[in-house]
Amino acid sequence: MSAPTLPVPAPPDAPVATRPTAQVVVLSAGHGPASGTARLGQAIGDAAREALVRDGVAAEVAHLEVRRVAASVVRALVDAVRDDALVDAVSTIQRADALVVVTPTVNASFSGLLKAFLDVLPPNALRSVPTTIAATGGTTRHTLMLDQAVRPMLGYQRAVVLPSCLYVTADEWDGPRPSADLARRIVGAAEELALYARVRV
Repeated sequence: MSAPTLPVPAPPDAPVATRPTAQVVVLSAGHGPASGTARLGQAIGDAAREALVRDGVAAEVAHLEVRRVAASVVRALVDAVRDDALVDAVSTIQRADALVVVTPTVNASFSGLLKAFLDVLPPNALRSVPTTIAATGGTTRHTLMLDQAVRPMLGYQRAVVLPSCLYVTADEWDGPRPSADLARRIVGAAEELALYARVRV
C-alpha cells in the first residue's frame, strides 16, 4: 500500500491568488453638471461599494455621465462613427459586475439621453449584469415610470433588473445629502445590488 501523497507547500515568493475587484458602474442620464440624478447615482454606487467591502470584496465605482458623450452618441446613431470617447464609455459598461442606471423623469418617462446611449451598446452588453434602477422627478405621480418604462427596456437588453428601485423627489434631500429615510432606501437597494454582484466576481 503506497503512502499518501502530501501537498507540496508553495515557495515563499509564490504569488498569492487574490479575488478580482468588483466593478460597479453608475450610468447617469442627468442633464446638468451637478444634477440630482448624478448625485443619487453616486450615493447608490458608493453604498454598493461599501456593502461589498464589508463582505470582504474589493470594489471600485466608475461614474459614467451620458451627457459627457452625448455628441458622440448622436454621431454614432446618425453616421455610424464611434469616436474614442464613446468606445471608452461602452468599454466601461462592458466591464461592469454591477450596474446602477439613473435617469431624470422627462415627459413622464426616462431621458432621451439614456435611450440614445443604450441604442449604441453592442448586443448582449448588459446580459446578466445585475442592475439597480433609479429616477429623479418633481412629483411622485410618475413613480411607476421605473417599472413601466425603464425596467422593460433594460430587461429587453437582458440585464438582470433587481426588485428594489428608487424614485426620488427633490424634497427627499437635506441640501446635498439624502434625508434619513432616503439614506435607508439607498442602503437597502445598494446591499441588494452587492449581493448579486458578488456572484459575478
